[in-house]
Amino acid sequence: MEDKTKKRINSILPWAITLILLGAFTYYGIVYKSGFNPFATQPRKVELVSAMRIHLLKASEAEKNAVMALTDEASEAYAGQARQAADAVENSRKDIEALIKEGESQRETELLTEFNACWIEYKKLDETILNLAIQNTNLKAQQISATQCAQEIRNIETSLNRLIHGENENKRCNEAVIPAYDALTGSLKVFALHKPHIEAADDQQMDKIEQDMKSYDEAVKKAFHTLNGLSALGDNPDLKTAKTAYDKFMNLNNEVIRLSRLNTNIKSADLSLGKKRLISAQCQEILATLQKTVQTQGNYSLPRSKKAF
Repeated sequence: MEDKTKKRINSILPWAITLILLGAFTYYGIVYKSGFNPFATQPRKVELVSAMRIHLLKASEAEKNAVMALTDEASEAYAGQARQAADAVENSRKDIEALIKEGESQRETELLTEFNACWIEYKKLDETILNLAIQNTNLKAQQISATQCAQEIRNIETSLNRLIHGENENKRCNEAVIPAYDALTGSLKVFALHKPHIEAADDQQMDKIEQDMKSYDEAVKKAFHTLNGLSALGDNPDLKTAKTAYDKFMNLNNEVIRLSRLNTNIKSADLSLGKKRLISAQCQEILATLQKTVQTQGNYSLPRSKKAF
């Protein structure tokens, strides 16, 4: 009796397996779209999300380096790296978007929609920061101040010192000492205000500094006017050299102010360390949640049978 039962089971078993497989494939065709294989696409989704997180981190680091770079060349190089990494994020985003649409996972769709909104804001802010960073106007203002302006200040100081000591030795024009000293002091005071102006974060601070510069400039011009009116000096070459150097200095001073007013380094740094950092963290958080969701939904292992004891 047992042999007959076994034979009957053995003869039915292949047909039963065939029917089960046919049923599974029929169900698979109904539930999933043509060409969509969850067993193959879920690992790909995990790979894409992981790549997005890595490239997003690279883009953020490159953007910070562009902001902190000390030369135009370095800023532009880091900006290029930031844009390249952001493009890689965008490419992976498009790929995973297509896979999520095929799978029709509501949770994955919600997270991707949330990331897309965050990503749009990130890209806009990123481009603003990079465009500011590569201009380096504060850095350029500092370079002009430390080189060309400093040289003209030295020329003013040298010429006025020669004028003062020369006239004292000849005892022809002791009255030139005070206005010469005023001209030199006023020039140095204008020069000393370059640093706080370049480092100022807002227009109100710069307005106040420029008002001080203007008052010092007026004092210097008044001093030179007094020196020019001293008949004992005549066509003194040192006075002419000092006045020429001061005129060059003030032209350079105007350029320092113009570049400093653009404030691109400070603006880019404020955005990078402030709003951009928060947006970047938000995007990373969404991607981390998406990655966890994809990994969870991709666990298609069959339930284990209970062990018999």
